[in-house]
Amino acid sequence: MKALKQTDILDAKIGTLKIKRAKEFIELKEQYFTVHNSFTVSNIVNQGISEFYKTATNKDNLFSNITSVLGGYLTKRMVVGESKNPFKQILGYGVQFAVTKILSKISNK
Repeated sequence: MKALKQTDILDAKIGTLKIKRAKEFIELKEQYFTVHNSFTVSNIVNQGISEFYKTATNKDNLFSNITSVLGGYLTKRMVVGESKNPFKQILGYGVQFAVTKILSKISNK
């Protein structure tokens, strides 16, 4: 029987690593497409609506939720207006978020 050389052993190990790498790459691609498909606009909207429905079905919180969201939106419209400036729009979203949080804390007390 012929003795195995170190290069033959190394070649065999390299071959198994290449096969393992190819399998992991295929699994990674499948996971990427799964995540990519879950972030479609319709899925995000559906999840948002279902989460809002879960929290808003309690009639005690419904008024406070509507008040805080409406107050935040109106404040954003007052700050940003019809501006197309990206800095103002980002500032408007920040102000909207802050006002919504403040109003929800006040109305839940």
